[in-house]
Amino acid sequence: MRVALDTNVLAYAEGLGDEVRCHMAGELIAQLHPTHAVVPVQVLGELSRVLTSKLKKSSADARE
Repeated sequence: MRVALDTNVLAYAEGLGDEVRCHMAGELIAQLHPTHAVVPVQVLGELSRVLTSKLKKSSADARE
């Protein structure tokens, strides 16, 4: 089975949000097998915008 990750889960994993959600998102991502998870292109674009606007990361840092 494959799962698609949502922007919110990835944003929480990057530290945007309260401590509980950030911790849960990190644990969830750590448990996923790399071949069973996908990140839709739209989610990558949304995450880039969130990282640069809300977390004030540079474009280069957001790409990493």
